[in-house]
Amino acid sequence: MTKQAGEWYGYSYLWNDDGTDATLIEAKGLDKEFTIKTATGERKQTWHYPSRAECMVCHSRAQNYVLGLCELQMNKDHVYPSGRSDNQIREWEHLGMFKADWLADVKSRIPDDAKQQPEQRAAKPGTLLTRSMSAFKSLVDPYDKSQKLDARARSWLHANCSSCHVEAGGGNALMELEFTTALDKMRIANVAPVHTTFDIKDAKLLLPGSPEKSIIVHRLGLRGEKTGQMPPLASSRVDEAGLALMREWVKSLEK
Repeated sequence: MTKQAGEWYGYSYLWNDDGTDATLIEAKGLDKEFTIKTATGERKQTWHYPSRAECMVCHSRAQNYVLGLCELQMNKDHVYPSGRSDNQIREWEHLGMFKADWLADVKSRIPDDAKQQPEQRAAKPGTLLTRSMSAFKSLVDPYDKSQKLDARARSWLHANCSSCHVEAGGGNALMELEFTTALDKMRIANVAPVHTTFDIKDAKLLLPGSPEKSIIVHRLGLRGEKTGQMPPLASSRVDEAGLALMREWVKSLEK
């Protein structure tokens, strides 16, 4: 992702076999077949390198273009090459990667009738992180069954779906799947699908207690061109663990 003349643009690169250099892919994108080694043997898989237009489908204006670099997803411990572990956000502050104009921020909070005495409200020096990292919001590992089911499901939806399904995200689907959005504000529970029902009787976007009648769950289990799969790009295999998680979550919701 690069920012040029105030606008964001996305480019795909192809690493060489040694992982030492990468080559810019044509604007139209590229499909390349790889041999994947698994515990049960080898399999072939085609990886789709997104076109420049496809990059901007998810890296949209509504989502502020750059995905993942946010409090929710970065607020976690990371093991660095030295073997030392630290919270990513706290480490970035230590490296001086954050900046803030404290004086401008303070002035913006002063009522108009009090701006004649700014010296009484001078900015105080201090850390940019004014609270413990445990007080900031964060996702949980969706596959960690020791975490609460609701938090796991919402974390999965946030990481996989909320980049598009956000307020003013485009298209005609009004759902909002951001981690902190309450279920009754997501616009999915007991809501009729705008598009196809896939011939599922009494289908809803999400029908509490009934994953088999929930279009969101059904789409997650589809793959292939023009099948209606979700996510629609950059995914050629079903996340079986994620799909099982969503089924479990929908089934647990009160009807």
